[in-house]
Amino acid sequence: MVRFKVVRASRLLLVAAIIVLAAVLALVGAQLLRRDAAPAHSGSANLVDAGRENEAKTQLVFASSGVKGELPLDPGNPAIQVEVVAQPTPEPVPLRVLIYHTHTHEAYEQVKDDPYQALEAWRTADADHSVVRVGEELAKRLRACGFDVTHDTTDHEGAELSTAYTRSLATLKGYAQPFDLYIDLHRDAWSEGEIEAVESASGERLAPLMLLIGNGNGFEEKPYYEENLAFARALESRINAIEPGLCKPTLVKDGRYNQHIGVFSVLVEVGHNQNTLREALNAVPPLAEAIETLLIREPDRRLLEMRAAALNGK
Repeated sequence: MVRFKVVRASRLLLVAAIIVLAAVLALVGAQLLRRDAAPAHSGSANLVDAGRENEAKTQLVFASSGVKGELPLDPGNPAIQVEVVAQPTPEPVPLRVLIYHTHTHEAYEQVKDDPYQALEAWRTADADHSVVRVGEELAKRLRACGFDVTHDTTDHEGAELSTAYTRSLATLKGYAQPFDLYIDLHRDAWSEGEIEAVESASGERLAPLMLLIGNGNGFEEKPYYEENLAFARALESRINAIEPGLCKPTLVKDGRYNQHIGVFSVLVEVGHNQNTLREALNAVPPLAEAIETLLIREPDRRLLEMRAAALNGK
């Protein structure tokens, strides 16, 4: 009797143990299934945390037109953001112009109410009455047009006029950075048969202008002849469009007149020795306007392409 009861109790314990084991296995299986499904959600949680942490640390700067805000780094994950900070559009670099005077003492006809001390006929070291004064007026006008202008008033004549170009070349080579336009400003010599002055629509008398380009003959190192000649002829046309008949045809001569120094380079004759200083100054506004029109307001693309090609070829 006792033996039967023990055997029956043992069977009951075995059944209970099997049931407990099955429950344990079911629980473990459920945990494994949840772990397999978890990485996608766990990874997103980690990115959210990282995004929140980096949101205050990460900044992206755009040189754009003026919007500031937040831009998602990943459109599918808006938690990661970067700050967009607008930067102002940089101002265009102004064209650099150098005005200088190889023949610094060239002057104009004396007038009674504004005389000057002459070194000889139509020459003076007085910068207020020589071509230097005309150069200063041109510099002022071009600055008002937006050019970055250097007016070099170095006296290149000294005691020996024939070597003035050697001295002015030394001045040109003294500049560390090149210029976009070199103007050697002179006063011409009048010859019989030439016009004395041009009368404007307002009745002012303007000294005639002329542009001179050297072809490089006689020198081993040649100037930028084709580019400078094209520039001079285009400028001549623009001047005459503003003030008809003011600029004479461009003159080409043997020599280089230091025009190998850069593109564009031109010698400008403002008036002649029969003109007064006032007539020479009256010719400056249309000259400045023509330069502005040619290089800034309505730039000649062909000229700019020629200039770029010439400089890249050196």
